[in-house]
Amino acid sequence: MPDEITGTHSYRDFIDPSAPMYLSDLDILEALQDKTHVTPHRLAQDRFRENVLRLQLRDLERIGAVTQIGLETYQENSYGSRLLRDPPEKHIENDILDVEGISPDAFQADDWRLRDFGSVNAQVIKQLNKEFYEEPGSTYGEVRENEPGLTKQRISNVIDSDIRRLIREFPTTAPLPEACAHWIRAIVGLHLFPDANHRTATNSLEYLVEQSDGPSDRIITPSIPRFVLHSKYTRTFQSDVRYNTLWAKDELFSVWHRYFTHTLCPGLEERRPHDPPTETLDQVLETAREVLNGIEKDASNDSGS
Repeated sequence: MPDEITGTHSYRDFIDPSAPMYLSDLDILEALQDKTHVTPHRLAQDRFRENVLRLQLRDLERIGAVTQIGLETYQENSYGSRLLRDPPEKHIENDILDVEGISPDAFQADDWRLRDFGSVNAQVIKQLNKEFYEEPGSTYGEVRENEPGLTKQRISNVIDSDIRRLIREFPTTAPLPEACAHWIRAIVGLHLFPDANHRTATNSLEYLVEQSDGPSDRIITPSIPRFVLHSKYTRTFQSDVRYNTLWAKDELFSVWHRYFTHTLCPGLEERRPHDPPTETLDQVLETAREVLNGIEKDASNDSGS
């Protein structure tokens, strides 16, 4: 399958056990035989695609082939051992299990997942961010004051293959609220663009949900500014998003998983009012960022002296 996604896909379509960066499902089950437990990081050994292994383990857990015993921590079970000894001929190819064929009830319908990326690719996402920069009256932080060409260049210089990898390895088997949270966390956490990463993430997500015939009108709601602010705090002080941890379920994921569970599955209780006001907290965050930037500059100057 080509690098560019043109329609519906599964991240599993790209797993090639003959390539040096992947493990098959049976490889994972075999590794579990020799260990008390595994994590994606432990399995990856700095050789294999940790992020893909993370999704494979989740799908194996969905069909009951491994048992989750802690955060990102799994151990073998009797069903997984049986699959390893006697793989189902109708549901396996190149040691990759057809997990949806084995256990169809463990996965949501297509309109409750994100699988169709026909309307969103690297160029679309970059153009969307550029439009936020060029929109009259829009707030967008310049890379350097009075040098608009530099900001546009930084937007254009975002590497297409990085965004394609995000799409190619996306958790296409995850339920919609979880999938939406992963999409926002990835773009926001990687901080692909100089500014407007939250706006780029949420607007592109609207396209994706609409393409999948999902409830796209519930992606951006009146409550989102508060969650964006919470997301900024979490990204600044707690979360560390890298390409090998794109789909980890950390604090930043939790912020957005709660938001999308609330908007897509109404009924989740409100735990506290929006107090202090969002505007006040936004000012506090900007002050904290300025202090942090000053500390980093002082540390850099000290190391260079």
